[in-house]
Amino acid sequence: MRKKIKPILLILFFLIIYIYVCNITLLPNNIIVFQGEELNLRTLYGLEINTKDRSNSSYDAMQASTNLSEKASSSIGTVNLSLDLFGTIPLKEIDVNVLPRTTVIPMGNSVGLKLYTDGVLVVGMSEIKGENDVKYKPYENSGIKEGDRIIQVNNTAIKNTDELIDNVNKSNGKELKIVYVRDENQLTANITPTKTSENEYKLGLWVRDAAAGVGTATFYEPSTGMFAALGHGITDIDTGEIVDIANGELTTSTIVSIKKGEKGDPRRNKGNNRIWT
Repeated sequence: MRKKIKPILLILFFLIIYIYVCNITLLPNNIIVFQGEELNLRTLYGLEINTKDRSNSSYDAMQASTNLSEKASSSIGTVNLSLDLFGTIPLKEIDVNVLPRTTVIPMGNSVGLKLYTDGVLVVGMSEIKGENDVKYKPYENSGIKEGDRIIQVNNTAIKNTDELIDNVNKSNGKELKIVYVRDENQLTANITPTKTSENEYKLGLWVRDAAAGVGTATFYEPSTGMFAALGHGITDIDTGEIVDIANGELTTSTIVSIKKGEKGDPRRNKGNNRIWT
């Protein structure tokens, strides 16, 4: 009889351990609540949730929830809790972020988006006819490819296409040190611009510093004037790569056509705006 009881007790012991481990694991490390909202954390016997700034006092899950709720009603910030075994052995830390309760106005309106790249995006390459009517490829063997972002020319930061064109023309045909980004890595190239019959210097690169599209305004928060819009990664029409955005602005828009999404071909909008340098 005893031989049968021992395996059963052993199974029950491991089952209890498993339940406790699951309960500890399922409690999140970070919790977000709104101001005045009650926090309800359920724990098993022996597991206690304590505030980390407690002074010789221990709280169970229900008491911790009540105390936190009272604090959240008048305080915004982070409350640090600790999950302890029998109030003495710390098992896990829980950070509760208390956010101000706000009211937002749902919208769903279409909005125009004008987005500016971080640097200028290389979207193509082409031969240049020099002042002697000979065709050149200044970019050849430089290592620069479509999808790269030019961020510096001769240690001068480049924010838009106008700055790039200006710096290239100021070179007077002298070799330029160009810093560009590919896959989050900064690389360096040296290119000597070609002088054209129009007395301009060019690198033979098609570049763009902005993209435009249409999005959906999700909600508006009246007290601060802040809003949120439905968004996703934006790919360049020429390179097909996701564009790194530095900043942007919102404009009015009018929907003129919609491409219905299909399996393997999502609904999408396209735009084009590129400058030759």
